Amino acid sequence: MKILLVKVPSDIHVILPPIGLGYLAAYLKSKIKDAEVIILDCLKEKYDHKKFSEYIQTNKPDVVGMTAFTLEIESALKCCEEIKNIDKNIITVMGGPHTSNSPEQVLCNKNVDFIFRGEAELGFYELINELNSKKNFSKVHNLGYKEEGKMRFNLIKYIDDLDEIPYPDYELMKFNEYPKMYFMKKFPSAPILTSRGCPFSCTFCSAGKLSGKKFRSRSPEKIIEEIKFLKERYKIKEFEIWDDNFTMNKERALKFCDLLIKENISLEWWCPNGLRIETLDEELLRKMKQSGCYAMAVGIESGSEKIQKDMKKYLNLNKAREIVNLAHKIGIRMQGFFILGYPTETREDILKTIKFAKELPFERASFSLFQPLVGSEIYDCLKEEGKLKEMDLSKCEYSKPSIVPDGLKDLNELKSLQRKAILEFYLRPKVFIKFVIENLSIDQLKEIGNMFKKYILNK
Repeated sequence: MKILLVKVPSDIHVILPPIGLGYLAAYLKSKIKDAEVIILDCLKEKYDHKKFSEYIQTNKPDVVGMTAFTLEIESALKCCEEIKNIDKNIITVMGGPHTSNSPEQVLCNKNVDFIFRGEAELGFYELINELNSKKNFSKVHNLGYKEEGKMRFNLIKYIDDLDEIPYPDYELMKFNEYPKMYFMKKFPSAPILTSRGCPFSCTFCSAGKLSGKKFRSRSPEKIIEEIKFLKERYKIKEFEIWDDNFTMNKERALKFCDLLIKENISLEWWCPNGLRIETLDEELLRKMKQSGCYAMAVGIESGSEKIQKDMKKYLNLNKAREIVNLAHKIGIRMQGFFILGYPTETREDILKTIKFAKELPFERASFSLFQPLVGSEIYDCLKEEGKLKEMDLSKCEYSKPSIVPDGLKDLNELKSLQRKAILEFYLRPKVFIKFVIENLSIDQLKEIGNMFKKYILNK
């Protein structure tokens, strides 16, 4: 059986290795010996829908699995339509963040055969078995399917022991062919995932619907084993830990750092996805630095205590100042993530956020416009209040305003405040000069150019 796993055509400007598809491919190959598994990243390959259709026509897979964010869902459903136009017998399977958060909307599409909510490794393997035999789909974990004109959704199960699943299939991912990210020091660099699940309740986030609310982690020994493999096989020069909550368990994080040092791994690494400030302290920061960590991003979101409460982030801003200053002093380069335009924000709240970002020793700052992510608590609230009726959620981008906060006049004012934040932060001489000097590769300059067009020129 030929199984094709796809990142669909999209306008997203940040192109990253598809580690989720890498995990799925590795699991399927470990369980189904005669399966031919292929990963197609349409973003990396620069495939539009015409090229995607040509690929399907030429390669004729038996099953196509696709992952999509809300921004990409229209493209994903169009891919399903194109597949069925070529061959109605090709099985289409949808998964990823949007499908996990809005399963009925996706499964009701006539061109979608199956969907998965949450993690797909175990269920996808079970689905392939059923397609090859008796076709009893009722026991397939996390599956959504159609039967007798009705949509049916099976129980959601998460993998408790992450050490049981194999590494991602790095060969199929072709991770070393991806563009060099800004902030990245050395290349090739590999993505590493050491945990899944998020127990926090931030109103703007829907990650818990995909990976679950329970924090689950791999053992430090298994992670070190994977890093050694990547260093030996692919000659990586550094790695990135993509977890949402790498430092959730301090003892595990310390043990990981100790093993990096003990095993003389001698690789630099960083955390680009936004660590929780509350999980960091001096002991852990110093150990991370000693083991090779040179940079990290932290999720601040807002410089307003009021908005922190509204978001249910509950971050102590004085604690945030202390930790960011400490990390900078230790020698770890810091990036801050901020959200502008939360529904209850005023202009004064946003100005507090801009001021807060500039006061701390961040080398990078991301000022994203609030988007009502499907599956988040705030999305449900806004929908109930009738504020999402005319919104096209598939057009949601962090560079484009979609909701007017209660305290602002219109979307133009919000976009103007985002420009103000970016320009005031980056045009300070010390920040600007360092940013330019450290991002002189072609890939990095292209990414910066794309971000400038989207966030400043609004193109």
